[in-house]
Amino acid sequence: MLLSSAKVRIGALVLNTIGTLVVLVAGGSCLYAAQSIAPAATAKLVCPQSSAEFARKHEAANRLFKKGNVAGALELYRRAYSLCPSDYQNAHDLALAEFLAGDSDKAKTLIAVLLQTQDRAELHSLLGRIESGARNYKVAAVQYQAAAQADPSEENVFDYGTTLVRLDYGAAIKILRYGVDKYPDSVRLHAALGTALYAQGQSEEGAAMLCRAEELNPSDPHPMEILASTEIVPPSLLERATSLLADLQRRYPKDGLILFDYTLVKSGRWSGDQDAMPVNFADSMRAVLALDPKLPQAYFQLALAYAQQGNYNDEIILLKKAIALSPEKEEYHFRLASAYRKTGNKPGFEEEIAKFQEIHKRQSANGN
Repeated sequence: MLLSSAKVRIGALVLNTIGTLVVLVAGGSCLYAAQSIAPAATAKLVCPQSSAEFARKHEAANRLFKKGNVAGALELYRRAYSLCPSDYQNAHDLALAEFLAGDSDKAKTLIAVLLQTQDRAELHSLLGRIESGARNYKVAAVQYQAAAQADPSEENVFDYGTTLVRLDYGAAIKILRYGVDKYPDSVRLHAALGTALYAQGQSEEGAAMLCRAEELNPSDPHPMEILASTEIVPPSLLERATSLLADLQRRYPKDGLILFDYTLVKSGRWSGDQDAMPVNFADSMRAVLALDPKLPQAYFQLALAYAQQGNYNDEIILLKKAIALSPEKEEYHFRLASAYRKTGNKPGFEEEIAKFQEIHKRQSANGN
């Protein structure tokens, strides 16, 4: 559970592409014929007869793109490209638009043309996005590596490191440590490194990195959400994490998830004392559900509170609500089976334990 929860929450996990890019052929002709793209340092329009019309179309495409009208921008980028295929910026923008419009093959073909004369970091980065979208993470990692080597910007190092999380935790940690050293004020690099460390089983340092990420930007709740999603808070970091979550709860008093995370971390249940049930714990869970009635984990924790009081009927009701919101959570089915057993409901027990076993088998086969 630690590996899946800690990795998935990091939010744009990684991308890209490698290898020989083959120029695709459609109907006997290249989708984008190879052109002599002018190097950036000396870029000049090689089509003066249509330069004004080209500029109008490119600028109009940019305006549509900024407004989120990718389809409209794509058509204008294509028209501009037909007028002046040697303009690097338009060709790059066209490749990006093709990708965002869902035609990765056309985008890769055009990038291959551009790479013939310009080995730019941004082209490798875009290829990385394309391959990551196709879940070709090994290919993506190579492309992000090329981008980071050419331009070790915060974004490129982050993309490379987070892609490696999919492949090799040790390598990912090495790259992300480099990123944190180079960009000590980067929230996302600290958060990514913390996530990778958790996934590697190094929860102490991982928690410290996530706490540091939160301290760098106290208004951003994501680092603490990642920490809470692991359900592992080292005792040595408990006070620090609790303080950061308390601050977030003051900033966002109507956010149910933040209140949930704050309550669970403060309780010590994720710091080795799994049976801890502080005074007002159930009241806090009810407050969470009043703020956000669609949080299955809050129903689950409230169910545990009722079970500790011996109130198994209410436990069953709450567990059913949790399962309705998160039917693939095997722990919920196991707990419901246990509650049915305690109340003497043999058919209910057998049904839920069978569901638990089915989900567990399926998730184990998928590596979760």
